[in-house]
Amino acid sequence: MMRHVLAASAIAGLILGAAHAATFVQKDTATLRALDKITGRSTDIDVKVGEPVVFGSLKVELQVCYQTPPEEAPESAAFLKIASTQPVAVETMEAAVDAEDVETVSEENPELFSGWMYASSPGLSALEHPVYDVWVIRCAAPEPVKLEPRSAEDDADFE
Repeated sequence: MMRHVLAASAIAGLILGAAHAATFVQKDTATLRALDKITGRSTDIDVKVGEPVVFGSLKVELQVCYQTPPEEAPESAAFLKIASTQPVAVETMEAAVDAEDVETVSEENPELFSGWMYASSPGLSALEHPVYDVWVIRCAAPEPVKLEPRSAEDDADFE
């Protein structure tokens, strides 16, 4: 009898969990946090879907990124591929090299991570590398472009 009660409560928990499943919205940018264990510095990196970036000796490619809407519990999930590359020395992320110029996965440059990272579980789904740790912070859409107000001269050009 006790087993039936436990089984029924487990099934009810699954049904309630399914009813309250998160709704995800696809975004095209992910913010990752990378920790350089040698210097102790952390850097936030914005990665766009399909536009790989290089951070130190890592090449990071974002395949897809999902974010829950504001009315639900916050969660971000990103599918990433991270490969080892030849180290590239840069002063800042703005000075980073074009990732397309960096050698892709090979025996010398193995793939280190391929899978989902969840912002709510950085300890379970982060890249742990001898020099770098990388985890997802959030997914977002790009900032809207702000247009400058049109002048009277611009209006005259359209007439």
